[in-house]
Amino acid sequence: MKILNFSLAAAVAWVAAATGPANAAEPVAPAQPTIQISGRVIHTWYEKEGLRVILVIDGFTVMTPQEQLTARDGVVWFDEAAAQKTGRAELGVYAETSVELRRTGRLGRLDVASGEVEKYDSVYVVMADGAEISLVAEDKELRGKADSTPLYLRAKKRRREFLETGVREIPTTVVRPPEAPVAPPVPGIREAAVPQEITIVPQDDVRQVNFTSFLEDDVRISIWTGGVYVMRGDMEMAADNLVIWTPEEAVRRAGGAKTDGAVGASGKRLAAEAYFEGHVSIHRGRQTIRASQLYYDFQRDQALIISAKIKTFSTTRNIPVYYYAKEVRQLARGIFTSESAWMTTCEFAHPHYEMGATQLTLVDLTPEAEEPAPAEEETPLHRRVRFVGQNVQTRVRHVPVAWWPRLAGDLEEGETALRTIRIENSTNRGTGVVSQWHLFKLLGLERKPPGYNFYLDADYWSERGPGIGVEGKYNRENYYGQFLSYFLRDLGKDSIGQTDVEPQQQDRGRVLWRHRQYLPQNWEFTGELSWITDPAFLNEFYEYEDETEKAQETLLYLKKQVDDQALSILASKRLNDFYTRTDFLPQVGYNMIGRSLLDDHLTYFQDSEVAYARYRPRQRTPLIGEIPERGSSGELVADTIQELDWPIRIGPAGVVPFVEGRASYFEQNLARTGQEDRYAWRAGARAATQAWRVYPQVESDFWDVHGIRHINTFDVRASTAGVSVPSRDLIPYDVTEAGTPIVQGVDGTGVIELGWRQRFQTKRGLRDERETVEWLILDLEGFFYDNRVDPPEIAPDGRRALNHLEFHTTWRTTDSVSLWTDTNYEVDDGTLDLFAIGTTVTHSPRLSYSVGHRYIPDGDSAQTFVSFDYHINEKWQLGVLEVYDFDRKLNAQSNFTLTRRMHRWLVRVKVELDPGENDKFFGVEFEPMGAPEIRMGGG
Repeated sequence: MKILNFSLAAAVAWVAAATGPANAAEPVAPAQPTIQISGRVIHTWYEKEGLRVILVIDGFTVMTPQEQLTARDGVVWFDEAAAQKTGRAELGVYAETSVELRRTGRLGRLDVASGEVEKYDSVYVVMADGAEISLVAEDKELRGKADSTPLYLRAKKRRREFLETGVREIPTTVVRPPEAPVAPPVPGIREAAVPQEITIVPQDDVRQVNFTSFLEDDVRISIWTGGVYVMRGDMEMAADNLVIWTPEEAVRRAGGAKTDGAVGASGKRLAAEAYFEGHVSIHRGRQTIRASQLYYDFQRDQALIISAKIKTFSTTRNIPVYYYAKEVRQLARGIFTSESAWMTTCEFAHPHYEMGATQLTLVDLTPEAEEPAPAEEETPLHRRVRFVGQNVQTRVRHVPVAWWPRLAGDLEEGETALRTIRIENSTNRGTGVVSQWHLFKLLGLERKPPGYNFYLDADYWSERGPGIGVEGKYNRENYYGQFLSYFLRDLGKDSIGQTDVEPQQQDRGRVLWRHRQYLPQNWEFTGELSWITDPAFLNEFYEYEDETEKAQETLLYLKKQVDDQALSILASKRLNDFYTRTDFLPQVGYNMIGRSLLDDHLTYFQDSEVAYARYRPRQRTPLIGEIPERGSSGELVADTIQELDWPIRIGPAGVVPFVEGRASYFEQNLARTGQEDRYAWRAGARAATQAWRVYPQVESDFWDVHGIRHINTFDVRASTAGVSVPSRDLIPYDVTEAGTPIVQGVDGTGVIELGWRQRFQTKRGLRDERETVEWLILDLEGFFYDNRVDPPEIAPDGRRALNHLEFHTTWRTTDSVSLWTDTNYEVDDGTLDLFAIGTTVTHSPRLSYSVGHRYIPDGDSAQTFVSFDYHINEKWQLGVLEVYDFDRKLNAQSNFTLTRRMHRWLVRVKVELDPGENDKFFGVEFEPMGAPEIRMGGG
């Protein structure tokens, strides 16, 4: 999914960690893994804000550094909000059918399974560790909500029981761990005092095996022809012809019993060296070597292999790894090096994709036990294959697509430095090649710093020119952050709406760094840096971020919070003069939230700050250009808000009367004619109550309704306010993200908010396992303001003071069909502001679709959309989105995606039309299955 990689983001600490090239005879200890959740089909959605649910069907596996849980199916709950605070992921895991929970640990320098195995029919456990969560779906695409499936309902019930009692199921079987084996030696030269004992047997009874033996310079030479097997420990070798050399001194010490004669019943021999020829193969566990000729030194586990093809296996990714060359040298057990060698995960004789190097070293880091454990005690091997290459070339269908002077990496992350490559065409940028690379591999580092994932972006567009940048995220125990940079030599034009605009400069780019650090004594530090060359750059190249994500700021923010009190210090500086920002040098704030007074009869709130501030409106826009800056070098401002609440109970309703006072000082007013003191007050009350009734007699098999519970929630908020100076006469100092605002839009505007929320609940599912679902939701809200002026002032809740009604409905007609509507009605002018209606249907596992219509009278827009996802068969999948504007009689948006599943590859063709931006896009994507980060194609 990324993989859905859940990382926590923001920036300010310089961390540099690097390791030198690993010696081929001394592998480095493996990196700390993330938590990995995998299976054939994965659904994920939010059960509530910040609480993600992950439902896995077929092959459910959860792996942490200390535990591994396997089962047929399962459900995971992940609290993202808690993980963001602690930097540590904690999962609630439900698993059923053939459940096995293994405890793992470390043995010497290598990861091995060292704990017991618990077996269950079903279980709910808590698993925690790591800094990231990785989702790996065999079917690739992550699917949406599945909260009505029997699996989810069973899991939800078990989770509720666990949270209430804290008691976990007793395992049906506990398999005790075997005694810890002796750590295997580090690969290298192993001196042996005597030749090694091997066993030689005929391959079959059809061919005639011929044998001869003679002495030459006090060395016994034995020759077999006709096809034999050679066995030594866990290694099995085969060839048409075989020659072994054994020192005669060793023969005499052994009494000669294992050196002479034809192949007997036992077939045991002593051998120091051997030569194999014709259909040569070596098998050791899941590793296979095939060659035309082979020389093997049994004393040192060294070999020379001619026309070699080596197959090993990465069980962490469940993909094979092939390594082939004309000549390969085995330096030690599991260590191979050669010149003009190639590596791939495609098993075809002519691979679809491969990585080659003038010199390539492959190190198999999998721990190997001398004697395999019994099947019931077998522990999983996490096979890791490390590579180091010089003058590395990547080819697709034998066509070179990339080159780098030196690469090093691990098949836990993919066998090449290439992460993604897209070949696409769009109206505004032309034809382009967009690629992303593993940065640490490009730097030749064989091990990346734990918790750090950084990538190099290298792009080229025919209409815009070349671009390059670095982006990544990091996450450690006490800090996490995000870094992003990108620069290009722009030769084209920007598209703003449907207008082409010449960029203000050709050298364009950005730098963004966000960091958060958890300090001792409850202190928390946040730092941000944002620099952009021109006002149109972000909208042109990072449109989604520009429209929906956090504002671009440069600031330092220090905060200490203990219980209900918080002290904060903010320093901010505007670097991008095309944004409206306030410089604070600095701002100091103190907040108190929900302090209980008079034995919980009163509740006290306060928000106070003092700052030296400078209001800086934007100086440039893409269409207008330069705007002269107004203002001064800065002014002293202070602001304090004091609120007192009195929560009481009146009959069935909870009522909270409140009163608020506010005093502010401004060294300058908006007209800059002198200082300004402002006093404001607000008073009102909040109230809420609930009424419900059950109708058990309501039954309908047609609507799948079995009893109705009708819940009514009523809430009201009313307040009136007054100010000595209206906000339009004050400089609009503000804080976009960090810190607390100096001037809110608070005027003498009263407000009445009314809410009536209805929930019609019923039970669905199998007769004995029915769960409560919300069948029908009806929400009606009204907002009414008084003491307004034209243009409307800003209400205390931050909204424009316009009287209006909002009505929202959701009707879950069946477990696979939902109908919804959204309506906004302007009371002042009696017009409909917005109406939207639609349905979402999951017709079958192969087909799901949505249909809807949105009407905006003021925007002269009436748009209808249709989207569907259709699995045509096991190989083909089609996704379509179409939006048509009936008022303007034109197509508003069209997206088309066709996916073809090939041998270990997914091929996607994408077409997108966006008339609003006058943009057309075409892209082709190739993605190797089993290594989703190695993606080649459009996104």
